[in-house]
Amino acid sequence: MASCSNQPQQQNSTAPKKDCAVKKSIDTSKAKPVAAKPMGDTVTPNRKFNDEARFIAGMKQLPGSSLMALEKDTFWIRYAKNFDTQWNQVQAKRIKPMSDWAATELAAECKSNLDVFYPFSGPDILHANAFFPNAHVYHLYALERAGAVPDLAKMKTAAIDTYLTDLYASLADVFTKSYFITKNMLTDLQRENVNGTLTPICVFLVRSGHEIVNVKYFHLNENGTETQLKKDSAAIHTNDFVKVYFKNPADSSIQVVTYMKCDLSDNPLKANKGLSTWLNNMPMSITYIKSASYLLQNSFFSVMRDYILKKSQSIVQDDTGMPFKYMGGDKWNISLYGVYIKPVSSFPVGFFQTDLEKAYKVSDSLKMVKKLPFSLGYHWGTSLQNLIKAERKG
Repeated sequence: MASCSNQPQQQNSTAPKKDCAVKKSIDTSKAKPVAAKPMGDTVTPNRKFNDEARFIAGMKQLPGSSLMALEKDTFWIRYAKNFDTQWNQVQAKRIKPMSDWAATELAAECKSNLDVFYPFSGPDILHANAFFPNAHVYHLYALERAGAVPDLAKMKTAAIDTYLTDLYASLADVFTKSYFITKNMLTDLQRENVNGTLTPICVFLVRSGHEIVNVKYFHLNENGTETQLKKDSAAIHTNDFVKVYFKNPADSSIQVVTYMKCDLSDNPLKANKGLSTWLNNMPMSITYIKSASYLLQNSFFSVMRDYILKKSQSIVQDDTGMPFKYMGGDKWNISLYGVYIKPVSSFPVGFFQTDLEKAYKVSDSLKMVKKLPFSLGYHWGTSLQNLIKAERKG
């Protein structure tokens, strides 16, 4: 099954944040251990993950880093310049408009500080954090393994250069189109070099102005509890996952990205006792879905649909997520943004939702459809994008 996209061919107790703005990174090489209360973990800062992520993201090292000598590599210098150019374009055209829009249109969600539940995500913390920067925990689920950040200090220069080339290639789709393409991820993120989603997650975090405090691996037990692991072993064991602890320099609160490799279709999910238990116990959250291959329109994703409808305080998605027919009635307040048109040619016309089309037409006639000031989704590079927000009533 696809994890977060297909291949269109066209273009819990941390202190609340004050706003939705993206901040710059700071040095925590001398930081003291902090409690990451949302998950009940005590986190001792380990700056190597932040240093490595900054280097891989083409960012200069902070004072005291042991990786400063690697910045003399002429390949890295060119790489960093190219990364800066690409990132600045993405930031100006997409991320900043998203953040500015969310400060108004997702103000209630932003202030709630609820966890973000992001099925079919791939490593896309980038857009989830742009919309919901104050979340205590971001729960990402997809088919790709987590992998590990490379130990750059033990690699030869040629190997590092190859790694950077592969990593940059793996980010091409999200930079140009705003989403990862599943079949590309299954190749790009499961090779020897870039061997999973962890590195892109870390790169997105540091490039977005955050500081990575530490990275830990865990196993989700059948009763929904977790056991810490010494290293990534998800390729061997089901329900192993990774946590990336990070902070916004605006305060000392620790936020967490959890990422688990798993199949969310009905039969595998029903058979997965640990994940089923965890989802049953999951607190009310904000569900975010983007470029999700219309998976939830299939009959064999009914279990995940039920979890989302039961556990979501708000659902923010494009038309590839929860079918509109499940958000009707008197349970949800619906807000519509952008323009709704048929799916791109890579997907069956059967995924077109006539009830959603009608809702857009009626709302448009009442001047209730709001503009969407950024391009995000399968109709990339155009203004033909849509976004739906469903807020639970009561």
